[in-house]
Amino acid sequence: MSSVAANQFCQTNLPTLPSPKLTEYVPPSYIEAKLHEMGSTYFQDKNTAYAELRINGLDKSFWIHKEYLELQSIYFNNLLGQVCEGDMIMISIPSPSTFEPILEYLYTGDGDKLYDLLNSDNCFDFWQNVDFLGLENNIRAIIFAFIQNEINDDF
Repeated sequence: MSSVAANQFCQTNLPTLPSPKLTEYVPPSYIEAKLHEMGSTYFQDKNTAYAELRINGLDKSFWIHKEYLELQSIYFNNLLGQVCEGDMIMISIPSPSTFEPILEYLYTGDGDKLYDLLNSDNCFDFWQNVDFLGLENNIRAIIFAFIQNEINDDF
């Protein structure tokens, strides 16, 4: 297993998954929903992972699947095009402590679970990672709903 920093390139003969030709007429929201249905099976599954991801500031490996992250994150879409299957990737993000729940959300789509983890102390940290990773609107809406409820509770 080789180690790859986020700015290194790797040549591979593997096809891009999912193949754009196969999914050309399938709405991304449908693909995302189907991935979420299977997400708890694949979350942190080392045996089926595309790569090992390490976050600076955390002493833990995350076993990631290209299909889950490329579809929902601009950052990972760019990054995973530069690494090979089986690589170890090391990245830095604004708030390492909130990464794992965000990653689990990307796999399961469980917005209620993510919402329940939000509080006034970590909300901005979640937001920084969501913005840095270029995540889709659904997770942003969860954070906005939390902020709105916090504001309403204060008045």
